[in-house]
Amino acid sequence: MLKSLMAIVALAMIAGASIAAQSSSSPAPRVFVFTAEPKSDPPSADEQGRLDSVKDVREALSHKAGLNMVSSASEATVLVEVIEREKTDAGAGGFGGTSVTPQGEVLLRLHLKFGEHETDVKGVAPGYWGRAAKDAAERAFKWIVRIDNTQGKHGGDASAVSSRY
Repeated sequence: MLKSLMAIVALAMIAGASIAAQSSSSPAPRVFVFTAEPKSDPPSADEQGRLDSVKDVREALSHKAGLNMVSSASEATVLVEVIEREKTDAGAGGFGGTSVTPQGEVLLRLHLKFGEHETDVKGVAPGYWGRAAKDAAERAFKWIVRIDNTQGKHGGDASAVSSRY
């Protein structure tokens, strides 16, 4: 009796999951994160920093529900380009001792393109590039969701982004 009840519950859960998957209004946006190719064989410090931020932003966006990360621009509906990294030093602080955390702010600039829509977002954090990448990814995610929702309501096309990149 108990086994048959468990089987019925399991089948109901599977059926419910498949119905929920079918009722989705549109497929999840496919996201590709990149930066300009390095101009020199060992990348310069600036180029290497942007490449590191690509990994950080890709990692942060991969944890967002409703996004699919892809490995090429041709597969993507959303392009996220790491444009620039900036660091501002806050100078010496404290009471003459050494600082445990880096002083100053780091800023990461991203350019996003989703269909015909484009915007720039930035991520800011005290001291650490990974935190700035998470902040930028959070802002990018909110923008992507907003554009995806407006395209779904107005019948816009979210097909693959042009292969300009």
